Amino acid sequence: MTSTHRRRRGALALAALAGALLVGSPLTASAALAAAPAHAAAPAPGDAIEVSYSDVSEIRPGEGWLIDCSGVGTLDGIAVTCADDSVTLVSAGFDPALGTQTLTVPQVFGSLRISVDYRVRLEPPPAPEVGVDRIDLPIAVGEQALLPISALAITCAACTAEGGATIHVETPPPVGKSAVPSGVAVGVSATHIAVRGTIPGDVAIPVTITDDAGQSVSGEVTVTFVDSPARTVGGLHVIGDVDGLDMVEQVWGGDATIVCSTPQSVGLRCMADGGVERTGEGPAQLLFRVVADDGRFSWGSVTAADDVDGVALAAPSWESEAPLSLVSAPVEEEQAQEAAPLAGLARLLEGIPAS
Repeated sequence: MTSTHRRRRGALALAALAGALLVGSPLTASAALAAAPAHAAAPAPGDAIEVSYSDVSEIRPGEGWLIDCSGVGTLDGIAVTCADDSVTLVSAGFDPALGTQTLTVPQVFGSLRISVDYRVRLEPPPAPEVGVDRIDLPIAVGEQALLPISALAITCAACTAEGGATIHVETPPPVGKSAVPSGVAVGVSATHIAVRGTIPGDVAIPVTITDDAGQSVSGEVTVTFVDSPARTVGGLHVIGDVDGLDMVEQVWGGDATIVCSTPQSVGLRCMADGGVERTGEGPAQLLFRVVADDGRFSWGSVTAADDVDGVALAAPSWESEAPLSLVSAPVEEEQAQEAAPLAGLARLLEGIPAS
């Protein structure tokens, strides 16, 4: 699933909405209003202008009319820029508490003058989406496995811990007449989902993502538990400053190949010399796979965090909800795709069944 920003540039003709005050000849004013281009239809009475979450929205007067910028009002959470032929509106970020506001836009046509009150509200950002519904890597029965949140490929335009975005997980419910594998436990922290199962089989974990705007999307992520002897290789899950980090030192169990998958969150990538490079600011997470000569493989993760105080790797109390900020950028804002070291091998591994 792919999240797509709605990009639009509103070209709103001058219209007298509820509360508009007309000064001068009503007949002449009405004629001037009718001269607005047919393609620039204003909202119907009772509607409100929605300021685009990701693009510029505009209010334009009818033909022959000029905007008197000295009398244009202001809005909370929306930047208002005025010129004599348009008023541009730019969202500072979605805030559900702002509701609908009124913007007064005075305009003149010769000796005529009118003031139009536009009802304005913010357009919600695109709803979040979860791009992965199966983690195709077997988990040994009895093992507490840590799944990096970035592995879910969550796409979200407005998911920040400060804004109130969350990730919520639940213990899988019974399927049909058969019970869920006994001992299945699921928890989540700000960086990883922790899972443990006691018998082999697939388990679908319910996951709900809620963004800063309060929009929620629910789905399931399936993991597979298998009977397995002690693992021959493994990767660590590291949180903190990534400067100087050596990927080889994060692997245990003897000789193995490290495969850096394309980063699920913009801002972090593997380097050919075995280091990790920051490509942006803010939270970022990288998934890597560890492949032994005998075909066994595991995974690890690197989470870039400037402040690790209070950040727990696993969920020691198996909490069901945690703040969410480790997300992918929407498609339109992603950095250009770059080949990761051993990217070809990474793609081959995607085809290995989870058993």
